[in-house]
Amino acid sequence: MNFNLSTVAKAVIPLCSAFVIVGCNSSSSSTDGKFDTTNPPTIDIELPETDGPIAYLPQSGSVAEPIKAGDDEAVIYMVARNGAAKALSSFENYSLHVWNNDTCDRAAKESSGWDDKSIAPEGEDEYGPYWKLPLKSGKTDCINFIIRDGNLSNLSGSDAKLDFNQIKDRTASYVSGSNQAYDDRGDAYVLLFGVANAEAHLVEGHTLIWDGVESADEVRLYVQLDGGFAPDSENQYDADYIVLEPTVLSADVKAKFPHLANKPAYSIDRAIDMRPVMKAELAAIAVDEDGLVLSGTKVQSAGAFDQLFANAAANVELGAVIDGSETQFNVWAPSAQNVVTVLFDENKEELGRLQMDYDETSGVWSLVTDKAPNGTYFRYLVDVFHPVSGAVESYQVTDPYSLSLSMNSEYSQVIDLNDPALKPQGWDDLQRPIDQTNPSQFVIYESHVRDFSAQDESTPDNARGKFIAFMQPDSVPVKHLKSLSESGVTHLHLLPIFDIATINENPDEAANIEESFSKLCEVNTAVKSSKFAKYCSSGLTIAEALEEVKQDDTKENPAVQELNRFVSDVDGFNWGYDPFHYTVPEGSYSTNPDGPQRIKELREAVMAIKQDIGMNVVMDVVYNHTNSAGPEQRTSVLDKLVPWYYQRLNPVTGNVENSTCCSNTAPERAMFEKLISDSLVVWSRDYKIDSFRFDLMGHHPLDQMQRSLLEVQKVDPNTYFYGEGWNFGEVGNDALFVQATQPNLGGTGIGSFSDRLRDAVRGGSPFDSKEGIRKTQGFGNGAFVQKNEISDVTKAQALHLADLTRLGMAGNLKDFKMIDSTGTIIRGDELDYNGQPAGYAVDPTEIQNYVSKHDNQTLWDNNQYKIGYSVSTEDRVRMQAVSLATAMLGQGMPFTHMGSELLRSKSMQRDSYDSGDWYNLVDFTLNDNNWDKGLPRKDKDGDNYDLIEEVITSAGLNAKPTPADMAAMVEYFKELALLRKSYPLITLGTGAEVNKRVDFHNTGSDQTAGLIVMSIDNGTAAGTDLDSSLDGLVIVINATNVSQDIKWATDLTLSPYHKSALASQTTVAADGDGVVASVPAWTPAVFEIPRSTGVRGQGIPVTAKPAK
Repeated sequence: MNFNLSTVAKAVIPLCSAFVIVGCNSSSSSTDGKFDTTNPPTIDIELPETDGPIAYLPQSGSVAEPIKAGDDEAVIYMVARNGAAKALSSFENYSLHVWNNDTCDRAAKESSGWDDKSIAPEGEDEYGPYWKLPLKSGKTDCINFIIRDGNLSNLSGSDAKLDFNQIKDRTASYVSGSNQAYDDRGDAYVLLFGVANAEAHLVEGHTLIWDGVESADEVRLYVQLDGGFAPDSENQYDADYIVLEPTVLSADVKAKFPHLANKPAYSIDRAIDMRPVMKAELAAIAVDEDGLVLSGTKVQSAGAFDQLFANAAANVELGAVIDGSETQFNVWAPSAQNVVTVLFDENKEELGRLQMDYDETSGVWSLVTDKAPNGTYFRYLVDVFHPVSGAVESYQVTDPYSLSLSMNSEYSQVIDLNDPALKPQGWDDLQRPIDQTNPSQFVIYESHVRDFSAQDESTPDNARGKFIAFMQPDSVPVKHLKSLSESGVTHLHLLPIFDIATINENPDEAANIEESFSKLCEVNTAVKSSKFAKYCSSGLTIAEALEEVKQDDTKENPAVQELNRFVSDVDGFNWGYDPFHYTVPEGSYSTNPDGPQRIKELREAVMAIKQDIGMNVVMDVVYNHTNSAGPEQRTSVLDKLVPWYYQRLNPVTGNVENSTCCSNTAPERAMFEKLISDSLVVWSRDYKIDSFRFDLMGHHPLDQMQRSLLEVQKVDPNTYFYGEGWNFGEVGNDALFVQATQPNLGGTGIGSFSDRLRDAVRGGSPFDSKEGIRKTQGFGNGAFVQKNEISDVTKAQALHLADLTRLGMAGNLKDFKMIDSTGTIIRGDELDYNGQPAGYAVDPTEIQNYVSKHDNQTLWDNNQYKIGYSVSTEDRVRMQAVSLATAMLGQGMPFTHMGSELLRSKSMQRDSYDSGDWYNLVDFTLNDNNWDKGLPRKDKDGDNYDLIEEVITSAGLNAKPTPADMAAMVEYFKELALLRKSYPLITLGTGAEVNKRVDFHNTGSDQTAGLIVMSIDNGTAAGTDLDSSLDGLVIVINATNVSQDIKWATDLTLSPYHKSALASQTTVAADGDGVVASVPAWTPAVFEIPRSTGVRGQGIPVTAKPAK
């Protein structure tokens, strides 16, 4: 590597080019037969001369420890900068908050509460305060504490612990903002002044934000191209630096970085070309007039990368692009010091290495070659400084823009998606079967590729758990989907089908439950030393062993889940929310994971779903995190290529945030937004995906989501986006940007899952545990009207749940007017949902109403938690139908978890993301709903074992449906889908139409609990005639255990689409000038107001609800 770091004021001429850093030699050769044109470019950095004092750290030897811990004592020092900074202040108001628990219990004195300041310092000196704490005997060897200042602010960052096994003399030192214990006070003091955390932010090329030390005489940005920035043997930082000047942030910068807007800012001399500087290690250091380091920190530079490079890179086609006989490789890596394309043959043997050219304007490294034809495997050899290791790393990494991969994603592959060999016959002419002009007509069915067919005996062996299972027209699962499609289910939602990091694609290294137990013992050798070792030579399959183990499964011995954990480590099951490469189909779902077979087979699946099954296709996408980050992890791609850019970092520590579950990404970054949009365009254009569901969409900026949607709609104008608009984590409450969260999505046309109707119908929340689950019944399982043995839901609470359900059925509109359970006229956004406005949508197409999806317990399992033990199986089935009807017969978009119509159980599993085929079984033959297959995994549900065993035992056969029960529920669900499909009044599509036509009856404080009566007007006052045979609909949801009579002033007839037993006992009888409709217990029913004379009548006008 050639570096040229200059600190003279005159211009420096690069060795090759003033604007493009390139290799000076065009080619080179190798004696082993491989070609190699590697020729690292020269990197020229020009910095102004500086004449300030050399920065230095204080000497640790001068920091004494006034006291040491005696017997039965502990001593805690908080180390401050006062001594060196010559700005003494008193610590007399500081205090410790001390407590004991099961983890640490040795403190003899505990704080009575947070406001208790009684544990004051024993003393203080110029280096900070210290405490002497008496100890007592206990079961542990540690104490818990938090250091507070005089305002009771937490100075420990998080809970601190003094572990006597680590600090043998029980005398430990701590620095502000960290709970790390140091054995030597001097070491802690030196560290306090060194480079720690990553609190400085280079938000633009020449603007740095950092609240380092206000009293500093000089703030510097150190630049070290070869990494390893550290003090020398004399504790000095003798390296090149830029002197920073205080400045004021522009309004644009403040708007872009609101969490940093009020911090001190510094400018960098604009004569300095910062583009090559971005390839170096950067550190911000504040010094006093003598050069003493007052504070130091690493630098986060993502904002500068955007400002310096993103505009020029925005229109570059990244990835490996075939053009005739040549392939162009483009990879964005502005911080890389060199990038080489390494080519491999089909056996993954290296063919050679090709130097890439660097464009300093865009940050793109590029190469055009005829040595990489279609099918060639490749990786990038990248030399780049990584802040995590503090060194210039050299490693090979796959292409984040990969379109095809080798098995287990070890290599990217050059591929032409337009190659006829990768297209099923008729692919180019394939059209969607369902029009997407009015998304309220969607009925989404959420499925998972492996769940769908992995254990289905009617599916050919080679197709089970694969994309091509959807191509088997004679299989039971495909026939079932086709029957749902014919009834009115419109969209098949596929859980992640992109390249998944946590599934081993090599079938020789995987063991699934239909395979022999002996194979499990070979691929997971830990089984051989477990209590299940006897099965290694049993001749049984894994499933047969699980069935045998189940016979003795109890809360004291939850053996099924214990054995299943061994299986889950090596099986082929995962939900797939672990992205590796965003734009390549998952290899384990293909019959050959090595190369492009996955591409063709996914296209064949999409074609079969559309042409043969008759549904549109929804893809679940996960751009909010990656599986890992850092320079060492195998599945880290983005963070290896451009370290600390694509991942969202903690603004203080620089650690990758993981509020999503894993390594959070940063969609607010321009080049990650580009990657997202480019990826989505590929899925839309090249795989004909109709709609996209975004995981944890609230971690995305709203404007990014809107721009990405516009990019995809250039390919397909009717593409629809929806996702999880949850508000939490470091981005919560719009802390970093305006999020794509529920309250912000109204009016955008982007949908979000509504927890309002979900929680109202299911009862409680997904976060309940133990008896709290059973106490909180919902509208769909008996709240107040059919209480279980411990339910504490009051009538007032039950009526409020009904209000939330009504609003959900009206599309959860923020401006929908309704009479609430107190008799008050309110808008949707005035109805309370856990302290938030319940209504937030402008149009009902912005709402996904659901009562079950892959997360949390299935609807059947949730209901078993809630329903009284003596309730019959028949009524439990009807409760399932009632719950589903609240979504299926409402104005929002219904979203249904695969198997809800089969009474699907996961044996009470709350989170089955990697619990394998045993717990995730879907039996389309209607033989078994998978109830009571063993206690669920202990780490997720161990706290609920007592309740689960009680439910299983006390409900007995009432909770175990027969095949006939499952068949009845299938017919109920298909009937609900047919009802929705048959009436345009149930799919109005706009908030204006809903407000004009939809009304609720049986409202106010004197309403009948558990009964919803919704009318939809099509009379003369409603505007456009949407159904020439009807003047309106009345939809009744009887969620009670008794028949309910609904008196109506005009004629009502039960819908002719009610053909199953669901509403077969419903009657309509004359009653004076009107009728009485009798709706049986636990029944949803749709009634028509017929237009008997053919003349449009008055209908059911919405009652006036004047503003307060």
